[in-house]
Amino acid sequence: MATKADSPGTPSRLVSGRYPPPGTDTVADRIRARRGARGLTPLDANLLHFPAMAGGYNDLLGALRTGGKLPGDVRELMILRIAALNKAAFEWIQHEKIGRAEGLTTGQLYVIRDTATPLPPMPGVLSSLQSIALQFTDAVTHGLNFTIELGQKYKEELRRWGASDAEVEDLYVEASMVVAGYNMVSRFLVATDVNGLTGKEVPWPLERHEHNIQVPSYKPESSTHSIHTIALKQSPATEWLVFANSLLTNWQMWSWVVPYFLDGGFNYDSAGNDIRANSRRPYNLILHSQRGHGTSGLPAKPSDEDSRQTTVPLLSQDIHHLLTSPEIRAIIDSDGVSADLLKPIHSIIGVSQGGAAALAFAGTNNGNTKSVIACDTSAKTPGGNKAAWAERVRLVYGDGDVSDSKGQDYAASVGMKALSDVTVPRWFPSGSPLSSEREAFMKDMVSKTDVQGFVAGAEALGDFDLVSGPHPLYESQVEHVLLLAGSLDGGGKVGQGLKKLKEEWVLKGATQGRTSPIEYTEIQGSGHLPMVDQPERFCEEVGKWLSGF
Repeated sequence: MATKADSPGTPSRLVSGRYPPPGTDTVADRIRARRGARGLTPLDANLLHFPAMAGGYNDLLGALRTGGKLPGDVRELMILRIAALNKAAFEWIQHEKIGRAEGLTTGQLYVIRDTATPLPPMPGVLSSLQSIALQFTDAVTHGLNFTIELGQKYKEELRRWGASDAEVEDLYVEASMVVAGYNMVSRFLVATDVNGLTGKEVPWPLERHEHNIQVPSYKPESSTHSIHTIALKQSPATEWLVFANSLLTNWQMWSWVVPYFLDGGFNYDSAGNDIRANSRRPYNLILHSQRGHGTSGLPAKPSDEDSRQTTVPLLSQDIHHLLTSPEIRAIIDSDGVSADLLKPIHSIIGVSQGGAAALAFAGTNNGNTKSVIACDTSAKTPGGNKAAWAERVRLVYGDGDVSDSKGQDYAASVGMKALSDVTVPRWFPSGSPLSSEREAFMKDMVSKTDVQGFVAGAEALGDFDLVSGPHPLYESQVEHVLLLAGSLDGGGKVGQGLKKLKEEWVLKGATQGRTSPIEYTEIQGSGHLPMVDQPERFCEEVGKWLSGF
């Protein structure tokens, strides 16, 4: 039984744990001396079932935690990454506060916790030493997918950090032992259910809310499908950004830029200097997968004259409905759900299909957003695009028919992979700096898109016009608008189209009394998704623009 000097926590479901009274067990007393005021922890109690190991463990972990010379932020980064990879919630809980004390930011902790997004992260979020340490940890932890080249890169970064040649090898051995030792720790934590946390989700470094929000489509009074939504909240007082994905992707396409917006800026400049003391403007974030993408649902076909399951105005309507849903309002409104209007969102940010949805949202905005950022998109279907989308649908179905099971089976097993193989190179043409890791990630995302979700989105993009219709774009009352394109997208035609849109919007908006500017910017050398192939340039441009109001 634990004494008053110990911290027993929740009992393990596998072993009882041992808490020898002070003065009755030399090993336990040595552990208490290292732990200080906490006394024996649930981890120590499980280890004390094997006293000889508990004593050796105490010496080993004491040396790794306090006896080395690695920078504290790098040591804790590696430990926390192991906790995330090995699903060791206890390890994360114990070390997140230590990591923050060593200087790790919320955005950096998010990178560490996010094991689904391929490494490396974009430049400026982590230091070059932190980045290589993260890659090293993954390589040693996951199937020993390690190379001598990676070890040499780690040593080179230690040298750049300021270590002498003799110190480099010592620090490299220390880093190797930290990763090896804490892999042992994480596996013991999970195998013996320390603090009853085996099977529990590893925490995130901020409030993370995940919902499948039921929304209506054709009839506002009835729900027809769900929208998979992730809300990342740091503070009730922090402003919100909402992100809308492209066709053939899901919310994860934004993963490389999320840490930047959580921290409100870069942590290191291009020369590697620490700039975390600079002025910051962090944000809360809402990410969602548009209907028919990721795990978001697709409504049944309507019975009216427009039988499409997706249109651009309906995508905009989905954003409105998820923002005004009880689930999201309870997160955004500091006083919970109320009868008042939702607090204004700082910006709706969309790309491609999501960019068109953002423009449609601007056309119908009733004060719910201060700004809109529309990337690599247009305000209406460009000439010839309807036929191009129809051709892509035919590629997916091969010789099969859209309506029969043979065509559906082919599309799911072969067609979407074929579409991925031609789409990703078109999105990121020659000159785009897309890495092989990100290319593979995006191809996998495209190929796993629901077939019907793709077809519905293609039909939406093949026939839409936001310039005319019931909510003309040029009459929008959204105060701030940024149009953005990668210079390589469509051979430059997408950027040219957005420049023309800006010019027409400025002229026609003036006749509606619009005084605030419509701005355009271009990411040189980027393709269709600048937030994927050059996320650092995307963040630089968008972050600077958002900070202006």
